Parts: sequence; structure tokens; C-alpha cells
Amino acid sequence: MMGSLILFEIVVMMTLYDVTALDVKSTLTYPSDNIKGKSAVLNCAWTTSGSEEAGVVNIKKNDTNYFTCTVYRTNSYSCVKSVPTSPDRFTTVNGVGNISMTIGNLECLDEATYSCQVILFTPTGQFQQADTVLRIKIPPSSPALTIDQTEVIENSNINVSCTATLGYPNVGQIVWKTYQNGILFTPSPSDIIISSTNVVQPGDDICTVRNRSIALLKTSRNNPNISLACFVINQDFSPSSDDSCTNPTAQWCNLTATVNIVYPVSNIQSTIVPSTALYEGDDISLRCSVEANPLPTFTWTKVDDNRTLTSEMDGLVSVLRLTNLNLSTDAGDYNCTASNVVKGVTYTTSRAITLIINKATTPAPTTTTTRRTTTSTVTSPPTGNDSTGASTGDTDSSNTNNIIIGVVVGVGGALIIAIIIIIIVCYRRKKNIPKSIVNEPAEKTFNNNTTYNINLTNASMKSPQPDLVAGEKKMNSSSLNSSFDLKNDGLGYADLTYDNRPRSRKPMAITDNGSIYSSEIQMPEV
Repeated sequence: MMGSLILFEIVVMMTLYDVTALDVKSTLTYPSDNIKGKSAVLNCAWTTSGSEEAGVVNIKKNDTNYFTCTVYRTNSYSCVKSVPTSPDRFTTVNGVGNISMTIGNLECLDEATYSCQVILFTPTGQFQQADTVLRIKIPPSSPALTIDQTEVIENSNINVSCTATLGYPNVGQIVWKTYQNGILFTPSPSDIIISSTNVVQPGDDICTVRNRSIALLKTSRNNPNISLACFVINQDFSPSSDDSCTNPTAQWCNLTATVNIVYPVSNIQSTIVPSTALYEGDDISLRCSVEANPLPTFTWTKVDDNRTLTSEMDGLVSVLRLTNLNLSTDAGDYNCTASNVVKGVTYTTSRAITLIINKATTPAPTTTTTRRTTTSTVTSPPTGNDSTGASTGDTDSSNTNNIIIGVVVGVGGALIIAIIIIIIVCYRRKKNIPKSIVNEPAEKTFNNNTTYNINLTNASMKSPQPDLVAGEKKMNSSSLNSSFDLKNDGLGYADLTYDNRPRSRKPMAITDNGSIYSSEIQMPEV
């Protein structure tokens, strides 16, 4: 441990008396690194003038005379301890016009006001005094850690105590840092509680401010392998702390060992790989995983016959491999059991997996395929190829062609039947139309009935006489047709029988009534 570093502040105070020719000075110097246990030097110097002479020099500490030195008319000053109990660490060194007092192995109690008092050799004993204040600064000490835990159950607390001196006169403080697997992390404020108090130990002096800080850190399985470090910071020596404690003496820090976070087995999961449907002959793996620390042990059993099976373990995962699945022996329930021991207590958890195996689909036998091929190729000339694979391919092709032909024939037959039905329906509808509403040509008698009844109210029942018109060949004069409108033209008429088909204009026969007139038929022009 580094010794305490000591610095001094110098405050010089001059007290002047009714002596103007005497000048006294006091200073402190430090020949070493201001570290506790080293030394400091108090220098006393004076000057006189005229008839004045210095007689005695007193060196005081807080107005207590430590040394009395006779300096009158001599160059060999003689200094005598005024306090026999004063430490031997105080010594004097003489010079011409000055005296030095060395303080060795500096301690906190050496902090005081030191004075150089010069008394003139006169009957009245006039004197002059110069004061110097020694202020000590003490750096912090490296902290001491106390922790009894090497492993804790999750959700419980890690309890760490850190004790150190905080420096003087400016008092520092203790700060904490936490690490997971050696990496700095900041816990949630609700997970860490820090308290501190000042403590006093035997041998402490007035310059010692000792503090004890206690950290309570709540643990979690999400933050395993925890360690804590405490640092002492002081604005005069180390105003901030480093991220890691690598040199406890120089950094005024200390680091705990890693604390193991333990917890029982939990969150067991099981899966089948692959996760597709299983068939006889397949190879699969049953996987079982848990969360646990320390590592668990796994046991696989076949529930149906209470058979223990051998598995592979990889940390927190156990794998049971099943090859060439058999429906009768491998199907059923499998149980995965995991257990671990935490603080002397055994914890166990388990999970079941149901294995469903489907019967494998068997292809048609080769002999059957060959037989089918032989049957389908009886009427064909030999091809010279007797391989089973070739026969199977021909049979499959023939079956495919037969299916296509059947589909085409079926669809075509259905279309033909539909067309025939449509034709029959249309024909029957036309046949059922009454003849009375058939529009006949104007020159055709109604139903070949020559009777003309002009009094008929139904116009469709009338059968008017042909409308005679003048023909260019026979009647060149229109006067010959003057009696047409009166129907007394004196002409003889022959009844015509027409084709019974609707709207037909074809005459079938001529009935001659013995008229002398020609029976030549001239169809009216339409």
C-alpha cells in the first residue's frame, strides 16, 4: 500500500513589534515527494542593523517552544530542546543568520502553526516573530473488500462491503461498478441499494476519515457471472474512476471474484425434428431443452414399456435419436426428465412427447406390374424388350391414353344427346301450332275450301276469288276488265287443290267442270 502523500500549505504571518531594524522570516520546504513518512524543513532567517544583535531564537509549534537556540555573538549556534518529550523527528541545523528545523517521518499530528521568534540582546528583550502554518493533505487508501458469497440463488442479493480512507482534508467517496462476464454493465436502479457510514479503527488520527460502503445487488439468471468493484475518488487526487480495476494500489480500487448465479431447472421445451408427418422407416430426433444452472442431467424413457433410452447431451439440450422407425415398437409417448442440484436441493421437471407414426405406403409389386404389361401387349407384336421398368412404363402410358379417350367419348356423346333433345323439343313445339293461325298465300283457298262466304266475320276464313289483272298477252285493252269489280265477267272458274304444306303455293290437281274455257293455269303475279 502506498504511503500517504503529504502536501503542505504555507501561511506566513509576520508579527511586528517596536523594533524596526529586525527582520524575521520563516518558510517550509520539502526535500522529497510530500509522502507521509517523509520530511519537511522549517527555515528561520533574520537580519539586524546597527548596534542591534540577536540573542536567542525560539522555534515553536502552536506557541509551544520546541527549541531554544543561543545565537549571540557566535557562529556556532547552540539549540537545546525546550520540551524533553518532543519527538526525535525534530532536529535543527545551524547556519549563519539562519536555523533550520527538520521534521522527519511526517504524521498527521505534525499539522500545526510553526513560529520563528528572534529576541534581541537588549535589557528589554524586544523580539520579532514569523509564523508558518503546516497543512497536510492525505490521499485515499486502496479499499478492502468483504464478500462471503461465491454463488447465490437468482432473485437473492449479493452483499459486498468496501472500506477505505477517503483522504484529507478534502474527503472523497466510494463508488461502485458492476460487471457481467468481465464486461461493465449498469443494473436497474431498483436492483441495487448502496449505503455508507463512517467508521473508526484503533490508531486512526484526526486526519483519517474512514468510510464503509455496502452494496446489495439483486441477481437474475439474465445476468450471470457477476463481479463488483469499488473505487475511491477524491477531487485532490483522483476526481473520477476508471471503467475497470486493473491496478488496485494506483487506482484506489478493489474487485470481487466472480459470483455464480444458480437457479433450478425450468422452462422445459420439447420438439420433434423434422416436424413433418412420420412414416415407418424414417429417422428422427427428439430434442429436450431447459434453463438451469448448474447444468442439468437428462433422462429419456419410453412411457409404454417404462424403458430408459440413451440420449446425447449438449449443455442445456438433450437429443434422443430414433432411426428406421417401427410402428409397433417406436410409436407412443416419450418422457424427458431434467434435474439439477441447487444449494443442496434437487429440482426436477419433465415433459412428454407423443410420437405418431404412419404406416408406410407400399408401391404395387413388380410381378403384378409385369402381368399387367403382358396382358396389355398380347395383341401387339413382340418388341424384344422384357424389362420390368419398360413394361411398367407402357402400362402406365396405355392406362393414361384409355382415360383420355374415355373422357373425350363421354363428352362427345353427351353433346350429341343434348343436340337431339333440342331438335325434338323444337319439332314438337312447331307441330302443336294450330293450322288456323298459319298465314297462307293470298291466292290459296283456306284449307283448300273453294267456298267463298263474304259474310264471314273471321277474315282468315275468307277465300276471295283471285284478283284478276290485265295481262299484256291476252288483254291488251283495259276496257275488257271493266266488269271485274262486279264479279260478272262471265268467266268460268276451275277449283285448284294446293299442296297442304303451310305457305305452299304449288297446285296439286285441276278439277275440270266441263267449261269450254281452257283449263290453262296462270299463277298470279306477286
